[in-house]
Amino acid sequence: MLTIMNTMLRALFRDTHTLVWNIVFPIAMLAGLGLYFNDGAYSYRLLSGVLTTNILFGATMVTAFNVMAQRNRGVYKLLRATPFRTASFVAAMTGSRTVLALLVSACVTLMSVVLLGVKLNLLSLALMLTVLLIGTVCFTALGFLAANLSKDEGNVNMISNLISFPMLFTSEAFYSLDHAPQWVVTIGHLQPFHYLVEAMGIAVHPEGNASGLWLPLAILIGFTILCLGAAVLTFRWDADQPPFWKKRQAGQQAASM
Repeated sequence: MLTIMNTMLRALFRDTHTLVWNIVFPIAMLAGLGLYFNDGAYSYRLLSGVLTTNILFGATMVTAFNVMAQRNRGVYKLLRATPFRTASFVAAMTGSRTVLALLVSACVTLMSVVLLGVKLNLLSLALMLTVLLIGTVCFTALGFLAANLSKDEGNVNMISNLISFPMLFTSEAFYSLDHAPQWVVTIGHLQPFHYLVEAMGIAVHPEGNASGLWLPLAILIGFTILCLGAAVLTFRWDADQPPFWKKRQAGQQAASM
């Protein structure tokens, strides 16, 4: 599994979607918004927002496209001929995405300290690492799910956008929802990105509120378990392989005959 994870990680660094959404986009966003607003208090929210948005777009815009493209090229057909299990493959892909997310997050955090004057202590860094690990696993699984439900590039682009942008707009990654309509707030509380942003916001600035981290983190872990289960359940090795619900229907029809 380590060999496959290493191969996937090297492939990510050669992928255009990865370079844009996982490296250029978060660094440019942090530098641009940070220097534009030039507000010490907002810098902490900005750091939290960039770290979490990088995880969100890395999953929906990178992982989903990579999984779909590799499946359509027949890469997974070759893997299926080996004893490699579906859960192990999902774990390998998640591991490579986690390493990439941690490397980019380290660069973004260092930039926030140097350019924006953000001050982080060891407790902040430890809590941020915990949230990053759990969040990356959760949203990588969500990226797998988007790819599993897609047939081609146009399809995966539509599904990824339908997942990522509503999550971003109904969260408090970059702005407060105190004056937003109640339905927006309610939708926000029903999706995992809200809890990732909440947990990261506390982790970046934990003074006096570190104990409040555990509830959103526990909810995020619950979403992670659900997303991993859905990713494994809907995974398809072959582009021509029918989705799991159609296979189930076919099996039921065969059993009734």
